[in-house]
Amino acid sequence: MTFPYACARLKEYFYPMGFEAGLDSPASMTARVFDKKTGEDFAVLAGLNWGPDTTDDDLAEIIELIEEEMHAQEFVHVPKKGDSLLDE
Repeated sequence: MTFPYACARLKEYFYPMGFEAGLDSPASMTARVFDKKTGEDFAVLAGLNWGPDTTDDDLAEIIELIEEEMHAQEFVHVPKKGDSLLDE
């Protein structure tokens, strides 16, 4: 999966919040979920595993890590129904 495609899926998953990510290296990324109106960070994680062989399961793991951080910050995200990343 390409990095831009993964970012688009993560943006869609965390909507209506903002999502942005960047590659720290070919093997790791930093992700940020934030309030689009205020700019307040809900979660910022660095060093997340990334590579060209990243799968849907890997993306689901990234989502879980971000949601754990949001929960630790006492912000809980409820994804829209039918999100294919975690529906099984």
